[in-house]
Amino acid sequence: MDDFFTIRQVCKSCGLSRATLLRMEERGLLKPASIDPETGYRWYDVLNVCQVTQIKLFLSMGMTYDDIALYYHSDGTSRELLSRVEEKYLHFKRAYEEIKLRLDQQEHLGFEVVDLPEYVCYTCRDRGTSSEEHYWTMHRLYHETVEKGYRPLISEPLFLVKERTDFIEGKFEDQEEDYVCCIPLEPDNAPEEAVVYPACRGLSCLAYGSYANVPEALNALGREIRARGLRPAGYVRVLGLVAPYVGRYISPDNFVTRLVVPIEG
Repeated sequence: MDDFFTIRQVCKSCGLSRATLLRMEERGLLKPASIDPETGYRWYDVLNVCQVTQIKLFLSMGMTYDDIALYYHSDGTSRELLSRVEEKYLHFKRAYEEIKLRLDQQEHLGFEVVDLPEYVCYTCRDRGTSSEEHYWTMHRLYHETVEKGYRPLISEPLFLVKERTDFIEGKFEDQEEDYVCCIPLEPDNAPEEAVVYPACRGLSCLAYGSYANVPEALNALGREIRARGLRPAGYVRVLGLVAPYVGRYISPDNFVTRLVVPIEG
């Protein structure tokens, strides 16, 4: 057995407990190179160790045991798994962009076409002028959401829909406006009165800084829409209003806001 390793050696080399290694085997992710038929003693080879380290890598990337099983059982060609990984990638990409902007601490406007998922939202409509008014409307709505036992969708930020189009012509400025506060919910737990925003494509503007910069960013987004010859298909969404809820940890000057206008095509 000179070419094999004991379970103790594999656990030590891979930094895992015996229970974790056996759990991988139970889930069909790992098969020892040899098992003594009389004693049940397990022996592992180099390929087993390589596979264990790959499984550890996948787990560190946020993949579940079921994801990893699908990877192996499909010979690494599962479209379902690709979709799951892509979703995780987009969440990490969003976090990366926001953290990098805060570290750079520079005014920034980045534009890209994005695919917005379907949102099932608990909403309320209001009218006001300042970002502070928007904040308190959202604050009350979030309180009501929790009070009623609805489940906010952890993967998506709260957002506000501004019901105006003057930014398309670069004429946006703070004034009294109609807006809708939206809290994305877990679809299976959403109430009947929830509002569905269908999946769509949109032109996105990622902006760094306090909400005082939003009017300038909106007008810049309007210029970009005109320059690209795009046709808006809905009102602009201001994603990132969750920022004030972590304001005790992140200063307003370090907020990151994503503005998205649904577009045709």
